[in-house]
Amino acid sequence: MTKIILQGCNLFAKGEMMIYQQKNIWIGLFCTVIAVFITIFINIPSVRVDSYDFKDNRGVRHFSNVPSFPEYRLYLKSTSNNFFESSLSEKFCTNLDPDQYDHLILKASLLHDVDFSLLKSIIKVESNFDCYAGSPKGAKGLMQIMPQNFFFLNIRNPFDPEENIMGGTLYFKQQLEKFNKIELALAAYNAGPNTVDKYNGIPANSEIKRYVKKVMSHYKDMSGS
Repeated sequence: MTKIILQGCNLFAKGEMMIYQQKNIWIGLFCTVIAVFITIFINIPSVRVDSYDFKDNRGVRHFSNVPSFPEYRLYLKSTSNNFFESSLSEKFCTNLDPDQYDHLILKASLLHDVDFSLLKSIIKVESNFDCYAGSPKGAKGLMQIMPQNFFFLNIRNPFDPEENIMGGTLYFKQQLEKFNKIELALAAYNAGPNTVDKYNGIPANSEIKRYVKKVMSHYKDMSGS
């Protein structure tokens, strides 16, 4: 009889232990969720560094966060932590973080061999990083593409950030190759290549000049030049 009683007590103890372990598991999961939430949404300092690149004699591009040779030039300048300092509700807005499309800009930059900081400066002036931006003239998206260019730039949805950035970068690259000067390419991107051809340079239109000046100002700030 004693043996049976001891076995019953042992089973009861095991049952209590299983309940205790299950509680610990749920507590652990709860703590994990809280930790993840805090990591994502609470102000935790982030480390951002500048990136440098250079192209060797074989045309191979090298990237580094340390410019160990004089051939390296600043390619991607680190930006401020303003996004992490904003409130919780602000983080869900689509156009507050100027770095949210950096991965797409970098992809387009490498694909079409256009400077990252220059592309980002164009987007800053065109839409201020609002992927749903539109102009009275009909330009749409981050890089303000006109509807008549959608087909040639392979854009089906102008409000899709990747399609818009890829298409806009291709269009700007075409202007850069045609005019072989950043300021003229910017004027052509803004007013059309025929306008630049007609005036044999940047037209004496204050709006176009102001646009080129704005982009170049942001470009110098971002590139550190």
